[in-house]
Amino acid sequence: MNNRLKSFLCSVAYSPAGDKFATYSGIKRLWADLTVRSRKRKMLAEAERRFCDGSPLGNLDDYKDALNKHWVTYSEYAYQYEFYKKKEEEREEYVSRLRMAYFYWRYAPGSAKAVFRNKQILLKTFRKYVHRRWIYVPDASLETFSQMVSEYDCIAKPCDGKLGKGIYKIHKDDLNNVEQLYSQCYRDRYLLEQCIESCAELKELHPQSLNTIRVVTVAGSGKACILSGVLRTGVGDSVVDNSHAGGISAQVNVETGIVETDGANTFGERFITHPDSGIAFKGFRVPKWDAVTSSCREAALQTDNPITGWDVVLDKDGNVELVEANYGPDMDMMQTRYGAGAKKKIYALVKEYRGIDLE
Repeated sequence: MNNRLKSFLCSVAYSPAGDKFATYSGIKRLWADLTVRSRKRKMLAEAERRFCDGSPLGNLDDYKDALNKHWVTYSEYAYQYEFYKKKEEEREEYVSRLRMAYFYWRYAPGSAKAVFRNKQILLKTFRKYVHRRWIYVPDASLETFSQMVSEYDCIAKPCDGKLGKGIYKIHKDDLNNVEQLYSQCYRDRYLLEQCIESCAELKELHPQSLNTIRVVTVAGSGKACILSGVLRTGVGDSVVDNSHAGGISAQVNVETGIVETDGANTFGERFITHPDSGIAFKGFRVPKWDAVTSSCREAALQTDNPITGWDVVLDKDGNVELVEANYGPDMDMMQTRYGAGAKKKIYALVKEYRGIDLE
């Protein structure tokens, strides 16, 4: 399916009328159920390949049982949650990425998806928390583009990208063919954003990347709370801190803003200190934590989305800067870092704030 057709279908599905029709006709639930079946088949195929290649972590029959009951990927089974070591009562404490995705597919309103899936709309909607310059390249002239890349170091990113894919940095002092760069960004529907200079404390962790804080909120009935806080940092030469792009994250205490776990990545590797800077994760204090959490709660009340992941940073001037946001955040970072499941807590908050009993 080409991008234009996909964008058109999404605009119809996520319109108030389209979303209401999909919900009450049962299409939303049917699509979610069918997608889960498809994903499970792919997850089983991956696990079969891993065990065929001699994986020593558990066995295929046990994985099939965990997949059937808990919808876990091979990565969750073997590395992130180490299900192969756990008894059934321990496994019951976890909520898998697929179960959370199912919840978002069924209950996240189309109006929220339309905002969060398109970074241009997102930046406009939450402009109060955006202090950097940015342009949507297809709407900008070559002159405007040239002025921006010559004045600032910039980050180029797909307007509808995710998991940190397709993002690269443009250095103002290392430009060759601006017209070619403009044509490429125009064709690929890229956003161009002024590079954010973070506060000294966050920058020191890994100067090559923008190190953000993922704050997860639960909202409904005119109120919002903080479910989770995660400090995220890049490694090596990477300019992004996304865990799915190899980054490291550590859990932040939501009351104090102090990191209380070691760092970890999606491969199950643990890090007492950052491998590049040598800074210890445990005990690291996120600056201006009260401002960070209050901004995220305030933003959460501007959308009807039940659970939102806000990627924010403190800039060099002390502003809480919204980098990105996700209408369907994974819970794997929180559960992996703590080494404990959060299903009961998540389900209880969804019941309290949205009145939804999760299966």
